[in-house]
Amino acid sequence: MIRKLTIAYRGTDYSGWQRQINAVTVQQVVEDALCDLTGLELSIVGASRTDAGVHARGQVAHVAGAESLGDRALVHGTNHRLPEDVRVLEATTVADGFHARKHAVGKLYSYRMVRVPVLSPLDAPFAVRVDPRIDVAAMKAACTHLQGEHDFSAFALAGGAHRSSRRHIFSAICEEFGPDVRFYISGNGFLRGMVRSLAGTLVEVGLGRRRVAEFASLLDGGLRAAAGPTAAARGLTLEAVHFADHPGTVGKAASRTVGARRRDPLW
Repeated sequence: MIRKLTIAYRGTDYSGWQRQINAVTVQQVVEDALCDLTGLELSIVGASRTDAGVHARGQVAHVAGAESLGDRALVHGTNHRLPEDVRVLEATTVADGFHARKHAVGKLYSYRMVRVPVLSPLDAPFAVRVDPRIDVAAMKAACTHLQGEHDFSAFALAGGAHRSSRRHIFSAICEEFGPDVRFYISGNGFLRGMVRSLAGTLVEVGLGRRRVAEFASLLDGGLRAAAGPTAAARGLTLEAVHFADHPGTVGKAASRTVGARRRDPLW
């Protein structure tokens, strides 16, 4: 039996998703909770290996086993054993052979910036402060160049295990919600540190330190040093992972997710 798990977490106190020998990770605490619940040595596979400090609203993972528990019992039993900053939101029994990472056709990330002189401590764990005078129109113009397939070498951190630096971006937008500026990006995959590097470079565009044309030129490959700084991990959230027969549906799903955020009074 294969279960598809949807997991949310605050990444602040974790060294990323993937289990490590000398650090606490999200994968580790979820596996420990599952093992304590079932008495079995279970392992889970996540769709995205989020970095240290990165949050998730819709991480997806799969786990095999625990046939004696129904989906609902698995959710509540696991959550009872998890720390409060990690929650299994849903468990669904899926067809044998389902693989959370290999079968994902797209992911949606958001990066949150707040235009204020001083960032509230209630926002600080999930956002970065930017100059209130930042030119969001310029950032939006830069985003229009991201859609399609590009070589994102200039936005990749060292240490990734990727065969190719080319990725296809379905949609990329900057949206304003009061003082908040949200950078949303969906695509078929992302290099290590790619979204944070894009966010850091977009901020440079907004601050007038880099022209839109310069930003666009970085999408033809190049060295990491040519792009802007890597934005802080705390502003990044994995919003959703998409599974579909055709990747074109991911862009529509991303648009629906952004639309839902617009209607959410907390956003």
